[in-house]
Amino acid sequence: MLLHMSKDAKHIHFIGVGGIGTSALAQYYLAKGNIVSGSDADSSDITNALATKGITVQIGHKVENVRGADMVIHPSPAVGKGNIEYDSAKHDKIPTISYAQAVGEITKGYTTIAISGSHGKSTTTAMIARIMIEAGLDPTVIVGTKMYELGGNNFRMGKSQYMVLEADDFNRHFHNYFPAITVITNIDKEHLDIYKDLDGVKQAFGQFITNTKPGGTIIANGQDSNTIEVIGSRDLSKNHVVLYNANAIAHHELGVVGEYNQSNAEAAYMVASELGINSAQIAKSLAGFKGSWRRLEEIREGIYSDYAHHPTEIKATLRALKSSNPTKQLVCVFQPHQRHRLNELFDDFSKCFEAADMLYLLPLYAVRGRDDGVGKSSRELAEQIKNPPAIYRSSFDKAFNEVSALFVPGNIVVFMGAGDIDEQLRARI
Repeated sequence: MLLHMSKDAKHIHFIGVGGIGTSALAQYYLAKGNIVSGSDADSSDITNALATKGITVQIGHKVENVRGADMVIHPSPAVGKGNIEYDSAKHDKIPTISYAQAVGEITKGYTTIAISGSHGKSTTTAMIARIMIEAGLDPTVIVGTKMYELGGNNFRMGKSQYMVLEADDFNRHFHNYFPAITVITNIDKEHLDIYKDLDGVKQAFGQFITNTKPGGTIIANGQDSNTIEVIGSRDLSKNHVVLYNANAIAHHELGVVGEYNQSNAEAAYMVASELGINSAQIAKSLAGFKGSWRRLEEIREGIYSDYAHHPTEIKATLRALKSSNPTKQLVCVFQPHQRHRLNELFDDFSKCFEAADMLYLLPLYAVRGRDDGVGKSSRELAEQIKNPPAIYRSSFDKAFNEVSALFVPGNIVVFMGAGDIDEQLRARI
């Protein structure tokens, strides 16, 4: 593919280019006329898609991958000494910067709408992006999921001053962003390997909220007590604060189910209203919203893939499926994600599957660089869960062979988790 490179084009190399965030940023730099390359440990649908767009992708980390680069971008501080490309860049005095730092610099040139929260931020970001695109505001979009509206992509290059950004709370990434409009969907016990406890999570969100530019707007979930507490603990006198769903969760016509999606839609509605988009246009866009990749995505009739990996998300997702299909048997296949999360939230995990009629548990998906292998297991979780009785299977294939017999009308089967469960499912469907 031949691309038009600007006269000031730089060669920007991404370590871990297959990540959902880094892949979007790589596309941004490419759209700006730069030479972009990247590497990752394994090939994936994302790396293959990047290659078709004109990004040079190498599988495996090698010194030669960074030679000639003007800048090297890595996913997070977790990528550091020991990564051969990172070490080589440092040795050769090539500027290195994290994904979040790079995005933070870019957002300074935009009127940025940043959406964060422990749950629901991807869907809310997608809703806001859809409304703004259809209203003609032509935003640049960086989102942590693939959007149907973007042709299955997680990035859109707009021509206006607006950027819609999913602000990841992992590892304090969102502390690098200074939005004009800040959205908080909720605050929960998440990423406790980083924040230690709920107070640490609240403190991190408090810092993010105060990053809102003076005169900017903070739109926060009035139904979430943790969010209300954090809002009340900060001096926000230079900002306009809007609490949505303060009295009750509003109802919007949507193409997706679940009360949590109604809450997400109300946040999107408030943002769009703040931007001056009329209510009829907002309602039309929300009514056409059909969800996003791995957010209760129906990949075949009655078979869903969902990204939920936290007890709060699991409970809400299963309740939404059951309430919209009350006469059908609901089967859940769950792959726990990250041992520290399972350890810290073990009791919550044991009580979050009650809306399901059948439950299969897969071995835990250990996150490279974040799991030390010590602590609770999926088998122990299966023994702890009483409702519904959990069936532990030692591999995806073993579980799939049994569950596939349930792919019949009258059943709903959802494969759930943030690890490789979706990849394994699609390889067999």
